[in-house]
Amino acid sequence: MTKESPKLLFRLLNTWFAFVALLLFSSYLPHWGNVSSHLWINEAIYFLLFLLAVSIFLKEKHNKDIFFNLSLFLLVYSFSFLNIFIGNSYLFGSNNTSYYFFHYKKMVFCLLLNMVVIYIVLKYLFVTQKTRVLYAITITIFLPIFIYCFYPYLKNPDFIINMRQKYYIELYKTMFFANVLPFLFILLYGYLLYKKDIVIGEYINLLMSFFFVFIIINMIDNLSRIYQLQIYSIGMYVLTTNLIFLCVILFKKLLFLCSDYGQFYEALIKNKINIGKIRVQRRHNRLNVILIRILKIYLYQRRNYLLTLALLTTLGLIYFQSPKFFAINVAAFLCCFLILFWFINVLYRKRAKGRYTLP
Repeated sequence: MTKESPKLLFRLLNTWFAFVALLLFSSYLPHWGNVSSHLWINEAIYFLLFLLAVSIFLKEKHNKDIFFNLSLFLLVYSFSFLNIFIGNSYLFGSNNTSYYFFHYKKMVFCLLLNMVVIYIVLKYLFVTQKTRVLYAITITIFLPIFIYCFYPYLKNPDFIINMRQKYYIELYKTMFFANVLPFLFILLYGYLLYKKDIVIGEYINLLMSFFFVFIIINMIDNLSRIYQLQIYSIGMYVLTTNLIFLCVILFKKLLFLCSDYGQFYEALIKNKINIGKIRVQRRHNRLNVILIRILKIYLYQRRNYLLTLALLTTLGLIYFQSPKFFAINVAAFLCCFLILFWFINVLYRKRAKGRYTLP
């Protein structure tokens, strides 16, 4: 680590503690009475992620654009809790203002999510293109679809107030379809990664793994609200687990950039993309292969116990008549984990054989 690293870490933690203090103070102000403490925890994690992303953006030499988009995305999520203070009986504004805020907040979420994911895939696909060209292509792809999805709300803002309760169902339908595009782009990223395995930066693949789970959980949440399945939700806990995973990724990325080796490695990647004559070997490739192999052997040896556990869990959910949303969330989270593990295993087997198209 460089000499500036401890200062950066303490500055980051002090800023985050100040935000947590703001959340604690805000929790005593007039707001919706049914807000759980888990919401405050997730908001605090979002802001910590924002601070990590901004710190990476300031130190990153090659992928500043990716982490700028990510920082903006996390910043908007960090202050989404303001919605619970808006209303006639709350801190400020009216009930109509609350509807408007909620509506435009969800629109911005979908807009930024599309921008972050699609931009990363396009940068992977057109790695030598300039930043402004990639932004232009990104906007050209998702803006028409975004306008098509949210056109009724953009054309007539009173549409929000007139629909009231029915509006929520229509909004979540729109959000579900708006999430389909970035999900397809993540699948495209996985295909490109399997075919070429180009190195564009450390921890970018793990970042896309986070968005893979994040989007699937979002889509399931949207469907549950459309069909009114959400009686008891573990979606918040799955989200928290995924956010903690992203915290680990960004923290490791920041430590990596704070090291002399990390700065040199990122410079190598940038020069390889610009010059094309520098061979860049992956970091910790041997360690990752060993860990994947150990996990694979463990799952194989314990397959009978795992199948029995899965069967008992399924029977328990049926016997105790667990809420559908609870079962769907559990199944989705496990499926995401198994899909990611399967893909990583296939990817590392192909890496071991060296069968890749050179960029």
